[in-house]
Amino acid sequence: MPSEAAAELPEGLEPYRQTDVFTEVSIPAGLRKDHCTKPGVWGLIQVAEGRLRYCVTDPRRVGAELILTPESRPGLVEPTILHHVVPLGPVRFHVQFYRQLSEAVPLCRFEELATRENRLRSGATAAEPQD
Repeated sequence: MPSEAAAELPEGLEPYRQTDVFTEVSIPAGLRKDHCTKPGVWGLIQVAEGRLRYCVTDPRRVGAELILTPESRPGLVEPTILHHVVPLGPVRFHVQFYRQLSEAVPLCRFEELATRENRLRSGATAAEPQD
């Protein structure tokens, strides 16, 4: 049974890429037909001028058709969910893409030890208090 679409971006995402600004003339053909983002990739469709119809057509979601304007909330694109856009006259918009925050990955399991050793060698440690 289809479920409702997400209402907002989940916590823990960071922006990582933004499209160029598209107009009713420059919208790539692929955005006008059903397409989806990769797993883990969310998007916000932000309209700067005009009106854009945003259609969620994925069978896993209850069908949705929103009219996006500069005054409305951005269109929320969920990972792997089919959707497309239709310009309603002159329009300018872009899409900002988000993904999970990258966690710092240690270079090796001895990184903490090596960092401490480098501090000691550089004399960057605080002097021990003298009694």
